[in-house]
Amino acid sequence: MRFFSVQLARDEFHKRIGGGFPGGSIVLMEGSHGTGKSVVCQRIVYGFLQNNLRATYISTQLTTYEFIAQMSSMGYGINRELISGALIYIPVYPLISKNIRRQNFIERLIRARPLYEKDAIVIDSLSTMIANDASKDSVEDLMAFFKRIAGGEKVIIMTVNPGELPESVVEEIKLASTVIMRLEIKPFGGDIKNVINVVKYNFAQAGFQKVTVFRVEPKIGMVVEITSIS
Repeated sequence: MRFFSVQLARDEFHKRIGGGFPGGSIVLMEGSHGTGKSVVCQRIVYGFLQNNLRATYISTQLTTYEFIAQMSSMGYGINRELISGALIYIPVYPLISKNIRRQNFIERLIRARPLYEKDAIVIDSLSTMIANDASKDSVEDLMAFFKRIAGGEKVIIMTVNPGELPESVVEEIKLASTVIMRLEIKPFGGDIKNVINVVKYNFAQAGFQKVTVFRVEPKIGMVVEITSIS
């Protein structure tokens, strides 16, 4: 089975999630606004690129300029990868920021086959993209499509804010996911911590931690903290 390493010498994040993801994984990053879903996705994608994997990143939040600036601010320079084509960045933000009803994104995701040519595909945020046309049946079709794509030894990562979708739709996404990471923020002492809870990890190739606490440092990126949160 092909393995998608996210290892970097500069941090311990890869050790917390079993080194990366096996090919065929559908990864769900679940959490409310501000819990760090995008930061984790950006760290994972940078890890993929540094391990000679190719990726497509679809964002509903950042323009291309903002994405490059965000990655640079964390020390994750991706200019070379963008120029070479190892990384394709697709900002959906201009399409969904207008005051119009967003529809047909599920159909567009299924029809846009070139989006899935790279080794890994990140959709950040899936829930924002499909909020206006998500039904249990339509999302079931989308998940079946994702499973076919991932079955070609690829990894699909999607972020979801459960508050943006009906509960039945969120459950359909969870059922299809082989890895589920629930992100939250928790008080600890006099500080607030970002926490990743691994609630599901099928086909893990190495040991992983159920709970990871992290912070983000300028020019350093994600920093895993050695602490305990109950």
